[in-house]
Amino acid sequence: MVNSVVSISEQAFFSIVTSALEAYKVEHLLENGDFAARVETYGHLWGYAQKSIGAQTMYRVVWADTCTSVTRDQGSISYGDAPQEIKQSFIDTFFPEVTFLGDYHSHPYSYQDDEIKTELELERGGYYRFSDADFRSVKQQQDDGLDYRVGLVATVFERDEKVKRALKILDGESALRFQVGSMTIWLKAYVWTEDENLKFRRKADRMVRLVCPSLNVFAGMRDGWAGLPPQN
Repeated sequence: MVNSVVSISEQAFFSIVTSALEAYKVEHLLENGDFAARVETYGHLWGYAQKSIGAQTMYRVVWADTCTSVTRDQGSISYGDAPQEIKQSFIDTFFPEVTFLGDYHSHPYSYQDDEIKTELELERGGYYRFSDADFRSVKQQQDDGLDYRVGLVATVFERDEKVKRALKILDGESALRFQVGSMTIWLKAYVWTEDENLKFRRKADRMVRLVCPSLNVFAGMRDGWAGLPPQN
């Protein structure tokens, strides 16, 4: 039963996807001094949570920023506390109704770097989901006092010859797959809530619904609604 809905605004969708695509296609300076494309990117999520009809909680991601100070690599990113604190101060001054919700990052995959040949191979491996290191990063932020509620990961994959894939819903209703040009992108959402002991607990995938109006699809609906094509 779904009880947590993550709704991504057009601005947030634009920032998350274009940041992931740029990190994938354009060479960036790595920690070792080399330059490479297909690196990860990172940013913060801003918005608010509200109770909806019934027992559902709606997490509205109003804005997503791109953190320019992170150190990017092809398999990881590193960052400090200062970027979030600077932006939090700005938000508190000009947009006090908006709060920190969490963050997003990207996963770049390719045959050249990872020997992944197809989109279906990537899905079977679960590479569009958070890694163990990603979950540890969330816990560290929560332990440091941040009210981290929503995590998003945008996974990008490109093959030499494009194969058209229909828009697809995965992991219950918590992930979406779509295409931009020759690249396939997966957008996956996670939600954390506090229990009676004020400890953060991650919601199971079946309890999370991802809503992305920019894709003209409500993740709770299936084939036949708004022109949603058959899944494959």
